[in-house]
Amino acid sequence: MRINGTFRYRPLSECGKDPVTGFPMPTQAQDYKDGGCCQIDKSIPAKQIIGADGQVNVYNYDVFIPRCFDGGLAVGVEVQVVGEDGSVDKFTIQGVDNLNRKYIEIWG
Repeated sequence: MRINGTFRYRPLSECGKDPVTGFPMPTQAQDYKDGGCCQIDKSIPAKQIIGADGQVNVYNYDVFIPRCFDGGLAVGVEVQVVGEDGSVDKFTIQGVDNLNRKYIEIWG
């Protein structure tokens, strides 16, 4: 895993549902927490993945986080990534893979 940026996240305290998409969304705004270093892979144009249920999922970011991270990442959490060139972007987590022994992967 190559480190090329850092991330911050806004944890969900209470969770509501977005009436349009059905995704969880925060009902209260919280401050960002520092997440630490990570590998950021940005896809332009956006990746389109067909899930097992046939639904098409579209996302721009794959973020790989060292396994030692102990914060709470879940679908619906807002993430802010800062690249090594200083560029800042925000996205909402659409998926989390925490089964890998070396890293945690989030995408959105």
